[in-house]
Amino acid sequence: MTGGDPRYKATTIGHADHRFCSPLSVEKAARLIDLLELHPGARVLDIGCGKAALLLDILERYPDATGVGVDLNAAFLDEGEANAQDRGLADRVALIDEDATLHLANDDGFAAALCLGASHALGDYAGLLATAFAVLDPGGLLLVGEGYWRQQPNRSYLAVLGADEEDMTDHAGNADRAIRAGFQVLYTTTANPDEWDEYEGLYCRAKLRWAAAHPRDPDAATIAADAQRWHDAYLRWGRQMLGFGYYLLRRP
Repeated sequence: MTGGDPRYKATTIGHADHRFCSPLSVEKAARLIDLLELHPGARVLDIGCGKAALLLDILERYPDATGVGVDLNAAFLDEGEANAQDRGLADRVALIDEDATLHLANDDGFAAALCLGASHALGDYAGLLATAFAVLDPGGLLLVGEGYWRQQPNRSYLAVLGADEEDMTDHAGNADRAIRAGFQVLYTTTANPDEWDEYEGLYCRAKLRWAAAHPRDPDAATIAADAQRWHDAYLRWGRQMLGFGYYLLRRP
């Protein structure tokens, strides 16, 4: 990657080999999609859609559904649009390069919404829950992928993440916050160690491969060093301390 928005350069490089930009296997994704049980004509929103792979899988599974994906990473959206064309889904999906808060101020009436690892697009997890509740139809579904602490993180790991312990709660806490936001919790599951290893391994490999192939790029050394530091922290602490939960929620 040599062009595009420099804010998203590192994450675009790191996710070059990912189908989903979260620790999610194809098998688990298929199970979550089946659980949506969308009605004919359902309209589906993907907040922080990235490459929109899960949204496109949903449209393939439910042939009468249509989708809207919102993201600020134009490179990811371009890849998603090309994938939609290849799969014959381009006429049923709109992938929009726009701030999610601004877009959703003028859009609602969704049967389902997705947000996997992108609650920051609406400020934080609480902001996501509030906005999704507002734009979903009564009885609408929200599928959230959100991080949680499996155990108390130590300071060294927090420093690598650039995070505070208060930024996340535990798995049960994520579900409880959804209930307090007005949702019913229908189903929960978590990323397993294999899914985490695949996600983190591909991320590190892609960055180091890119840096080796672009030694004259001014960011190459930084991207390589950050990739190694991040992966080392994952092996040392993250694999035991950081979890990622999937929560299927219903707006009553």
